[in-house]
Amino acid sequence: MAENSTSSNLISFTKDDAIQVISAALQGGALKLPFAAAFPERIIQTKEGEFFKPYLRKENVTLKEVVDGEVMDQFVIPARADGLYLLSLLAVLTEGISKDALADLGLTAAGK
Repeated sequence: MAENSTSSNLISFTKDDAIQVISAALQGGALKLPFAAAFPERIIQTKEGEFFKPYLRKENVTLKEVVDGEVMDQFVIPARADGLYLLSLLAVLTEGISKDALADLGLTAAGK
């Protein structure tokens, strides 16, 4: 973890360190991609013969169409959402947080 050169009050990671933290967390299972995890659950919850509840589509699609890859946009949407999630996490880690805000988070986590 490196102090940001523009403000000694800001605690942040370098970009390389932040990427290493994110990569290690993903590989170790401590960090999950929320949309990638939810998408298979939506497929599993759809019973055969029922319509799959699509992302951002007005028409219904069958489970078979989704599983067969006929509606690839249904796979792209959660992937893009997870990409935005990772980019946001990277931005938060590299932009940093003030020491006061960090202390407030610690108190909140401790239930005080």
